Amino acid sequence: MSLAVGVKFRRHGPLNYYSPGEEELPPGCQVLADTARGPELGEVVMEAAELASTLLPDPLPKVIRRATHDDLARREELDQRLPEALRAARDLVARRQLAVKVARAEINFEGSRILFDLTAERQTAYQDLARELATELRCRVELRQIGARDESRIQDGYGPCGRRLCCSSWLKEFVPVTIKMAKEQGLPLNPTRLNGMCGKLKCCLQYENEQYVEVKRHLPRPGQLLQMAAGAATVTEVNVVREEVLVTMTESGTVVAVPAAALPEESPAPAAGRRRGRRAAAPKGGPG
Repeated sequence: MSLAVGVKFRRHGPLNYYSPGEEELPPGCQVLADTARGPELGEVVMEAAELASTLLPDPLPKVIRRATHDDLARREELDQRLPEALRAARDLVARRQLAVKVARAEINFEGSRILFDLTAERQTAYQDLARELATELRCRVELRQIGARDESRIQDGYGPCGRRLCCSSWLKEFVPVTIKMAKEQGLPLNPTRLNGMCGKLKCCLQYENEQYVEVKRHLPRPGQLLQMAAGAATVTEVNVVREEVLVTMTESGTVVAVPAAALPEESPAPAAGRRRGRRAAAPKGGPG
């Protein structure tokens, strides 16, 4: 067990563990800590706690110090260079007529490197663009291609639900979303309804998908024949949210809503399925 605090260097970045040393570092305070790209300002988001060694890097890095007023002033001064760097990058992309969009720029605490996030339809090599930008900005330049979902996270905004985008408010990592999830939930396959601000399928499609799959596993399918207490019936519709099915009585044609708990435990398979599954028996003797 080792004493460690959790530090984040970006709002949606990963949680990094550091040894607090002798200082008291409450959540919310700014610290200067070593990273793979040199010292950076970060925020303590998890108070000091004893954690298992298997959860921590080996060796566990130490926080350099609590951020001073001069550190915060330097960070603010560096960030003021970013709008100019963004304009330079976007102007250069426009002059070269590249199918690329510059989404964001970040500058390290030493002021020696600027990282640009780019979006494009396909993977592209940017060595020439990086060299020209480095010459113009007089510092080291790195270019990183990101996806449409990452771009929406950077831009931020509000979804049709009226709430702030999940990706920019609380979602830490993206999970693959497929059109099968929309089908499982019985949603209309309309791109204007299913796609989010990023132009991809909405992340929220996967939030309840597992529940839909689990509930549907215990419900009969449309077209299945059921032997109810009042007689034979055919399933016409399944309501997963209410956990009930609509059945049409064979004799009277009446449509009845039946809760899942009231369904018979064993029901015959759909008639159509039985017909499709039956195969003609081959003659034993073969052609005469």
